[in-house]
Amino acid sequence: MQVLMRLLITLALVCPPLYASAAVGVLDRIKATKTLSIAYAPNAYPVSFKNEEGKPSGYSVALCERVVGAIKRDLGLDKLDIKWMEGNTPRRLAAVANGEVDMECGITTINLQRQSKVDFSNIVFVESGGVLVFAESGIETLSGLAGKRLAAIPDTTTEKRLRAVLQERAIDAELVPVKDSKDGREQMVAGKVDALAGDRLVLIGQVAAAGGAERFSILEEEFSIDPYAFALKRNDADFRLAVNRGLAQLYRTGEIDTIFTRWFGEDASPTELLDSLYFIFGFSD
Repeated sequence: MQVLMRLLITLALVCPPLYASAAVGVLDRIKATKTLSIAYAPNAYPVSFKNEEGKPSGYSVALCERVVGAIKRDLGLDKLDIKWMEGNTPRRLAAVANGEVDMECGITTINLQRQSKVDFSNIVFVESGGVLVFAESGIETLSGLAGKRLAAIPDTTTEKRLRAVLQERAIDAELVPVKDSKDGREQMVAGKVDALAGDRLVLIGQVAAAGGAERFSILEEEFSIDPYAFALKRNDADFRLAVNRGLAQLYRTGEIDTIFTRWFGEDASPTELLDSLYFIFGFSD
């Protein structure tokens, strides 16, 4: 029942309003330039990150590359180049809203406030918010953060929901702004902050990147459930349909399982909720 309720809430968030297609939209520009611009998160391993070769990589990036391939095929193009731009969540959303890029592939949570500025694809992942601490810190719950310095990326759903939870529970923790999760983890190691808030999977990635899993722990408490999707320019129904068509093909054919395993490990599997979303959004033509 809990899974069903979360699923219904998520669907309510992402059901898009009906927009008229833009007179000159992204697909028209793609046909003319054979280029599609995408913003991505460079430090959110394993979802979206810059690899050792300096190239975008990760789960979200893999999905976006498959979507670009589907658009190239559907438009009958001989080539379709991707122009990448990196940035944290507020920067990526601003780039989409102002037309600097056509879409973004990162760790972006859908909410109603953001839908007033950008449109969104169908859901690509569901994550929960968590807090990274040092294993020997003695912090075991959110209440243990009282009097501590807690890093969070400003103007993100994680920061806003965490702030509300701390206020509701009267937990006097100081929120310290950081550029991204990597910056937050580095500030922890440097002793500048005591903990780091973020999407749970991204925090796990930061532990792996630090090369010392025994040093860190992630609190069991979850303070948010976050559906990820790709931000798109508003009022361009044709482009949104092209993106969702590419995602639906991944979900419908089962290729999403290969991508999931590639980035989350052989022993990992989608949650019941995420698996249901793959099924629902695997629309047929």
